[in-house]
Amino acid sequence: MAKFAIGERVEKTSDDHKAGIVIAIFPTTDGNYRYAVDMEGYGALQFFPEEKLVVHAG
Repeated sequence: MAKFAIGERVEKTSDDHKAGIVIAIFPTTDGNYRYAVDMEGYGALQFFPEEKLVVHAG
């Protein structure tokens, strides 16, 4: 089961901790999940593995 849900606010665990909203969830062949996230200020979807995201604190 995926850790995050579509519509949930998340942020990256690395770099500048930018926040965004989960738009889609994709299961991988190895049983993990990747997330399409609409990141604030980028104007495009970015894709992250589950371990690179946390629930947005603010």
